[in-house]
Amino acid sequence: MVITGAGGGIGRASALRYASEGAAVAVLDSNPETAHAVAAEVDAAGGRGLAFTTDVSDPEAVRSVGEDLRSATGGADVLIHAAIQRMPGHLETLPVESFDRLLAVGLRGGFLVAQEFGRDMIAKGAGSVVFVGSTAAHLPYPHTGAYSACKAALVMLAKSFALEWAGYGVRSFSVSPGMIRTPMTEELYSRPEILAGRSKMAPLGRIGSAEEVAEIIHFLASDAGAYLTGEDVLVDGGFVMSKFMHVPGRD
Repeated sequence: MVITGAGGGIGRASALRYASEGAAVAVLDSNPETAHAVAAEVDAAGGRGLAFTTDVSDPEAVRSVGEDLRSATGGADVLIHAAIQRMPGHLETLPVESFDRLLAVGLRGGFLVAQEFGRDMIAKGAGSVVFVGSTAAHLPYPHTGAYSACKAALVMLAKSFALEWAGYGVRSFSVSPGMIRTPMTEELYSRPEILAGRSKMAPLGRIGSAEEVAEIIHFLASDAGAYLTGEDVLVDGGFVMSKFMHVPGRD
């Protein structure tokens, strides 16, 4: 199996979830240190970790990883695309280079890795692709407009692959995490007032974990979810559906 952005957060949690089953996990990350560190964790957890330092927005780099992985394991049966490069900023002043880079990693990268590793799944007549979206695909976040646009497009890309590849026995999904505590968000949640305030915003009353998102990804990609495809699963403690709870005048 292949995980992009596997050096931390949801990508790393997914790598360790599959390692617990003894899976061979290709750990793709732009940072060689984190890629090798997570691959070592996969080995320690009972799996087989293969570290790849790559830029998922580069077609040649993705193709090279695909060839190496086929030689090592026979190809992919599950792909999880979690790679993203955040570029926060006001839309009216966000440099076009930042906008392009965010979409290159998050959206173009998702397209390229799905193309490359989807070929393995089509040849086998089975497989699952899971794109990591965000509640930002459903609700615009201030000063993260490029990120929201990228994640919204990624959700639709997952649905498009699901429709086109269903006849090959290959399923495609997206998961849209909400308020999740990861290394990327730790700066926020280490502040008690933000942790408490955001926890109250979720009907379930708490912030989620990367491991909880990884469990949903695992279910979707497994035989337990065999009659599902094209779904976008909100993993947000009920946050998106609860917006009317905060409208004045409603009980």
